[in-house]
Amino acid sequence: MMSDITITDTSGVMLGGRYLLREPVGEGGMAVVWRAYDTHLKRDVALKLLHEHVLPVDRERFGREIRTLAQISHPGIIGIYDLGEDAGRVFFTMELLTGGLISSIGPLEDSSDDFERFLSVACEAADALAHIHAKGIVHRDLTPRNILLDKDFHPRVMDFGLVYVSDATRDLTRTGYTLGTPQYMAPEQARGGVVEAASDLYAFGAVLYRAATGRAVFEADNDQGVLYQHVYEKPENLEQVNPAVPNAISKAVLQFLEKQSGDRPVLARVTLEAAAERVWREHVPAQFRGGAARTGVHPGGPARADQLKPAWNIALPGEIAWPMAVTANRDHFALGTRSGVLSVLELASGARYADFPSNDEVTAPATFDGDCIVYAGWDGLVRCVEWRTGVTRWTHRTRAEITAAPTKWGDIWLVASRDEQVHALKNGKPLWTYRTAAAMAGSPVIWGGVCFVGDENGWLHAINANTGTLEWKVEMGSVHATPAISRHPSQPEDAILVVPTWKGEVHALHLSRVEGRLRPQDEPLWTYDVEGEIWASPAIWNGQVFLGSWANKVQALKLETGDDIWELELEGRLTASPIVSRGMLYLASEAGEVRGVQANTGRVLFEDQLEGGVQCTPIITDGMLIVPSLDGKIRCYR
Repeated sequence: MMSDITITDTSGVMLGGRYLLREPVGEGGMAVVWRAYDTHLKRDVALKLLHEHVLPVDRERFGREIRTLAQISHPGIIGIYDLGEDAGRVFFTMELLTGGLISSIGPLEDSSDDFERFLSVACEAADALAHIHAKGIVHRDLTPRNILLDKDFHPRVMDFGLVYVSDATRDLTRTGYTLGTPQYMAPEQARGGVVEAASDLYAFGAVLYRAATGRAVFEADNDQGVLYQHVYEKPENLEQVNPAVPNAISKAVLQFLEKQSGDRPVLARVTLEAAAERVWREHVPAQFRGGAARTGVHPGGPARADQLKPAWNIALPGEIAWPMAVTANRDHFALGTRSGVLSVLELASGARYADFPSNDEVTAPATFDGDCIVYAGWDGLVRCVEWRTGVTRWTHRTRAEITAAPTKWGDIWLVASRDEQVHALKNGKPLWTYRTAAAMAGSPVIWGGVCFVGDENGWLHAINANTGTLEWKVEMGSVHATPAISRHPSQPEDAILVVPTWKGEVHALHLSRVEGRLRPQDEPLWTYDVEGEIWASPAIWNGQVFLGSWANKVQALKLETGDDIWELELEGRLTASPIVSRGMLYLASEAGEVRGVQANTGRVLFEDQLEGGVQCTPIITDGMLIVPSLDGKIRCYR
């Protein structure tokens, strides 16, 4: 009998002569959601079943949810498959979502893949909200649990039990009780005032805040303390809570959290798309592999790689050599040379905008930071200069040459020097230093608040980025290139760190949180030998890792297993790191070959030949491919 069913039942009960209950997947005050098997259509579904003994107001909420969903048809809103009743208990079935809560897309890491997924999910959820608001519907209880993801990370808004205020809840509001979830409640809702579409947008901002930072907007010992903060206190900037969040995303989310409803964006998607534009054009291309481009993924590639044509050619005095890489902001790009100069040039024409001197070679990639550019030379000096005015903001002296790009993490700069130390700087002042006991050639890589650096004695160090204390270290082999790191394809709460060693062995480490600390599994996930020295950083995209080496080959492997996918042989050695954009892998060799390859297949769609060999890592930005030659010549394809 239905009256015997409790939340502990896991299987064997049939509802409506059709739905076989498997196990409960969630429970609220008025209903329980089950994973169920539809014996007619032979598929799993989610079945929401009203509790047997519920208050009249909860029964009305359940009916209201059914009626609301019945009138909405949108890909971002959960839809009803079927409605039924069994032994007096009402239920309905809907799509079973297996991608987790929307908050599972974070906390954000400083990675182009993370930003793309976060902004894509946020835009789709914003579309769903715009659709219901256009119908005059206000959700009133948006939380991470009410925005679920399918297996392909497309969001669905659900749980419409509070879509409008009934007479009963108006009475409760008048006595000081407010329906909703305190951590995601707009100020006007917390005060018991009028709840409207703008209130949903505030809750949406609070959901995105939680997803991006891993923390609620406000926290307190009790609900009343949280509600007080929503009404009266200003949220922290997201990058203060999670330094990996770009300023553009932080500003966009905070717009939804304005105290006055009229100050919140009316068009949520427009706000998010504007943030995405800034991230793609300013944040991701601004620094080398230790930062947002750590996977070698560059947004903004040409729609048709096979139609790329030379746009302009220029030359700089001095060689442009490894480990230099092109970095860019919205309208400019930067390159250093062995002549001791860092040049900032215009993307549109290649015209030199400004030159910044060094006392020695500049081969470490520079980093744009708003109006400033941070660069280092073989003289061991790190400089932060306003690139428009030439004014020096700060400098920091190390005791040996620097060949690795400075890595920005929030307001901290991490510099790996050949003085055998990692320097952490804040406003140019030392925050901490960590000694590795060997020189470092690759940039520090940050993930989950941990800084990873490989030294030339063969040790990989995992350092707490806030304190400079050692978390763990493991011997892997001498490292000259910057490792790559990405979320685990099938376990997104974990990460895979790909460490290329100079002698050609590549190790993949599975990193997981253990008691709040990021640690590797006991053995490497896989090891692969490319049979040639490795000076180029790996690229990671779409569950694949791409390796370039001095064996004159590029190998594509499965990220989770290290199994071969395809191999491409070139005339020259790969010293420049491969880069990926729009499913295309771009390569440049020391023989001057420039290739655009389908990342999934290895099929060459674009090729050109430069007179000088290439050691500097190219860049893709705003539909352009910029490739510098070793002899100082630079070619732009558009």
